[in-house]
Amino acid sequence: MSEAANVPPAQESYIVHEGKKRGSTRDVRPEAVHDRYYTVLRVHGGDAILTNNWHTTEVLSHARNNFEGYTFAMRTLEAWGAQIESDRRGYYTAGGRVWVLDLEPTDGKKKRLPGSGKA
Repeated sequence: MSEAANVPPAQESYIVHEGKKRGSTRDVRPEAVHDRYYTVLRVHGGDAILTNNWHTTEVLSHARNNFEGYTFAMRTLEAWGAQIESDRRGYYTAGGRVWVLDLEPTDGKKKRLPGSGKA
């Protein structure tokens, strides 16, 4: 058996150009194409019972301010740690909790939706 047969396929990495981990490299799935866009309509806890405390409020507020209303490439969302389940739903882990992202597929990048995020 040759050595080439024993080498696993290389995982493609994606360089993050935005956000808090600027310049870091993250592995993304081959299905996470760069020309597929999603608008994040809503960030919420899903079926989880959220405790009403400072930490939960701050993390949820941060996720909403940085995701809701914005359009992202699928690869960017996955590079930031989101997992896209379907064209309508994704999951993002922050502050030790899993937040649900309600998504809408779009044709391309567009301006932030009015009335989302900070007032």
